[in-house]
Amino acid sequence: MTLHYELPTTTDFAALAGPHDPAITVYAKTSPVVAERERAEVAVKSGFDEAIEQVRASGATTAIVDELRARRDAILGDQQLWGRLARSLAIFVSPGFSEVFVLPNRLDDAVHVGSHFTLGQLLRAPSQDQEAFAITLSANEWSLWHATPTERAKTLDVDLSHPRDAESASNREPGEDKPRGGMHGDRGVTGEERRKQLFEIYAKRVADATRHELAALDPDHRVPLFVFAAEPLLSQFIDRSRNGRRVVGVAGAPDRLGASEIDEALRLQLYRLNIGEAEHALRTLTEGSAGRVERDLAAIGREAADGAVETFWFDFTSRVNGTLDRESGAIEFAAGNGDGVALADGTQAGDLLPQLALLVIAKGGRVVTVRSDDLDGTVWSGPAMAELRFALA
Repeated sequence: MTLHYELPTTTDFAALAGPHDPAITVYAKTSPVVAERERAEVAVKSGFDEAIEQVRASGATTAIVDELRARRDAILGDQQLWGRLARSLAIFVSPGFSEVFVLPNRLDDAVHVGSHFTLGQLLRAPSQDQEAFAITLSANEWSLWHATPTERAKTLDVDLSHPRDAESASNREPGEDKPRGGMHGDRGVTGEERRKQLFEIYAKRVADATRHELAALDPDHRVPLFVFAAEPLLSQFIDRSRNGRRVVGVAGAPDRLGASEIDEALRLQLYRLNIGEAEHALRTLTEGSAGRVERDLAAIGREAADGAVETFWFDFTSRVNGTLDRESGAIEFAAGNGDGVALADGTQAGDLLPQLALLVIAKGGRVVTVRSDDLDGTVWSGPAMAELRFALA
């Protein structure tokens, strides 16, 4: 068994692609919280048992069934795996083959048996943002956090010269050591106005500090920043953080949030951000570049083989079976217009959508996975859509 704690690479997908008959795919929701480990173990065992029974019922030899059970037992008994869970597991097992991916994003529980592994959900992990910064900001304190594709959110060490809280921010100018008596213009100012002024100063200085700290870690502003704060600090901070980085506010008091809650909230916010950005891109494409949009899978296959696909969107919860010739892009659909498991001549068929995605990646294109249920029907009709590099003649 090969255990992966990194996001799947092109090499990994190449190893998983193609026939692996009989191929068992198990996706399971997990949690880094030790108390929830048993639920994940039960889900994986149940999924495996269901899959192995399907293989046995299909007429597989006793030797094949016994090998699949042995691989299941090895996975269930691997203490390294179960001691270092993240948010999902993706497991791929066939005779002579066993790969397990520990993933940071939330996948749906699912079990598939066929001649090919089901790779749609696995493609979701590297196709969307899985990294984020966060700031938890209150009058009492603030902290910077960083969550990566392979590690839970953790606090970042920051320069100790930055203000620690609202009071210290209002009593010091940058570089000053001595507190100041009061804010300029205090005479005639009400308590509420003074509080607003104090928070404005605090928000500005923390925004400046955050910009300084993140510039060293992500100078290209590639990674989004999520701001956990209550009003008015939330709006005041965001108003001072418009510098090219994606900044998303999350309203609410952050003082009682621990590392696990921050990580859970960040993954949820990343999920929502990914959906919003995918929908915006699709709407922009369909409204302004109709000549560069293709929805017919057979045509997408030919265009992907020619390297003409810029971006390929597909619904990872949908399945269309068939075979794809990677050289020509020619597609043959399984019986029932892609619903069956084999072609008319009996040739085993796999899920075409991940196959097309891998071909697009191999030709230098980009892949984005979506759920149809998440998207507005005016911009998405599924199960797939391609943005072409050039408009159709």
